[in-house]
Amino acid sequence: MDVCEICDDQQAATIPPNFDGIHQNCPRCGEFKVSGTANSIMRQGLGKEKRARLSGWVREQNRAGAVPMITTDNLQKILARPLPSVAERATALLIEAERGLNNLGDRFNIKDPKFLAATYSSTQKDVTFLLGLLKEQGLAEAKEMGGGCEILPRGYIRLDEVRKRASSSSQGFVAMWFHKDLDQIYSTGFEAGVFKAGYDPIRMDRVEHINKIDDEIIKQINASRFVVADFTGHRGGVYFEAGYALGLGIPVFWTCQKGDMGELHFDIRQFNCIDWATPEELSNRLSVRLEAVLGPGPNKA
Repeated sequence: MDVCEICDDQQAATIPPNFDGIHQNCPRCGEFKVSGTANSIMRQGLGKEKRARLSGWVREQNRAGAVPMITTDNLQKILARPLPSVAERATALLIEAERGLNNLGDRFNIKDPKFLAATYSSTQKDVTFLLGLLKEQGLAEAKEMGGGCEILPRGYIRLDEVRKRASSSSQGFVAMWFHKDLDQIYSTGFEAGVFKAGYDPIRMDRVEHINKIDDEIIKQINASRFVVADFTGHRGGVYFEAGYALGLGIPVFWTCQKGDMGELHFDIRQFNCIDWATPEELSNRLSVRLEAVLGPGPNKA
């Protein structure tokens, strides 16, 4: 066990990495990967508030089923995201409290460090304050001196309402060719563009799961606000994922590297496709289009 590279206050399990960096699973932050260069920047000094933002972002990604990679390309974007409102942080506490409960009425422990991350809190005092807000609304309350708490009936009703607001999800599913030559394009193009528009990108090969791959793809698309479908390389899976999203009424944003535009299937050519040459061009045009069609995402600074 080693000190967590993100929160710097929990003992985390270090997993042997297959890349130049660190892979850890922290009881507060969750599971994450961080590149060697990004980790060097983090070690130069991050205050409690910035570490809380990183921790909260990792916990959000874990809830979506992803094990995120913190890189020099996305580190500053994550830290620049605005802190969720107090109401949003209280709701996040309620959502995290329900995770892992087997039965209605089961209790959770508010002192579990995961609640610090889930609520973007830098101190336990903040978490306790948020629990007080939930109590005032009749959603959850403390039951034991040791930290045992219970979600109240009205709290479960609120959770049902939150789940029904799936259309307000901040997640954007990126369907693309998983070729090593496109990894940098993803980081500085797709990921950067989605972040810039205020949304959270997710790519299927970075999601940890035990389901059949097709089932997990469908699950992640269902949970997404939109899909970005890139047809560079003309992968059959991208055509499937875009078609599935269209069938559900989920907005699809079409992209393709300029050199591959001539091979687009005729069914796709009718759509307004972002034809990109560089990752910087892709990032800028994608963020502009996302905001024009959907509006700024919930994480827009």
